[in-house]
Amino acid sequence: MNTTEYKDADEAWEAGNNWIKQSNKLEKLEYLKETCTTDFIQDTLAHELTKFMTESDFNEFFNHLRRNWAILTPQELDYNMNS
Repeated sequence: MNTTEYKDADEAWEAGNNWIKQSNKLEKLEYLKETCTTDFIQDTLAHELTKFMTESDFNEFFNHLRRNWAILTPQELDYNMNS
């Protein structure tokens, strides 16, 4: 990450806003992973992201996890445990 000197906090704020506009979501996620604490990443990030998703968005995300990461629903877990 480059370091730049800014004349004041307002200039740094505006530069940050420009970085947000110019960076893609994966670059921003990588930045969070590099700069946030492990506790934040493990305990808070998913909760915060979920708060910004609609029910439909989260359902789509959850179905993606089910298909690609073998996440089971409570019903599937019950079936597996009782079979």
